Amino acid sequence: MLAAGVSLTTLTPARATHAQANATTPPDSAVILRPAPVATRVPLLQRSDLRSAGWALLATAVVATQDRHIARAFADSGLQANERYRSLSGSLTTIHERSLFTYSLIAYAGGLVFRNAPIADGGLHTAEAIAAGTIIGSFLKSTTGRARPRAADDDPYDFRFAKGYTAGEYRSFPSLHEIGSFSAAAALTAEVARHSPRAGRVVGVLAYGTAGAVGISRMYTAQHWASDVVLGSAMGIFLGKRVVDHAHSGPPSRLDRFLLGGLAVTANGAGIKFYDQDF
Repeated sequence: MLAAGVSLTTLTPARATHAQANATTPPDSAVILRPAPVATRVPLLQRSDLRSAGWALLATAVVATQDRHIARAFADSGLQANERYRSLSGSLTTIHERSLFTYSLIAYAGGLVFRNAPIADGGLHTAEAIAAGTIIGSFLKSTTGRARPRAADDDPYDFRFAKGYTAGEYRSFPSLHEIGSFSAAAALTAEVARHSPRAGRVVGVLAYGTAGAVGISRMYTAQHWASDVVLGSAMGIFLGKRVVDHAHSGPPSRLDRFLLGGLAVTANGAGIKFYDQDF
């Protein structure tokens, strides 16, 4: 009995030490929980935007050297006499910042009424991008005062500071049609791609293709120089993508919660279905 007691006495501390070691040392298969990272909202303006603006201005300057030649090509009598081109150009001209802003607001309102989060969300952010582009573009084109091709007497460098505020013929640079068209295309494509990359690719081809066609029609009708179209397109793409990235890079903003209410969603918050086919 005494021997057994001694044995128990000598073994008990060892077992306690082993148990304590097991309690303090997690097994190899243990999962260490870490707090989820907090999403950082993409700022509306970033330092890298200066580099992007520089590339856009460089592309605009390069194309500007060919403005006169491109305008003369579109002024070719054979092209101008083509009734099909003239009709198509007239139809494309109706696609501009005002009409697209209206359609976006209709989508936003419809999404609210029918409680469809992707439609309301996409309509709102597309309208925001178009509105921002319209304000910036209107200021730039009125201030730079560049003469439209039809009023410039073949001179693409006819700039008259601030004359665009008083004369519509001096509101050429940049193209507001392209700012509106491409901001809508970029925002719509980004919103759809959030829910379905496949659908986003389809929408992107259609939306960007249409926006590009609008720019061609503006050159065909001598409303804009090619460099006007290039800068307007770059500005529109930047604004459309940035508005969507800013809105969905974190929890719904105060503005989204106010305008969307319970329909405010974050990334991958809802799905899109077309004709009972998931994309």
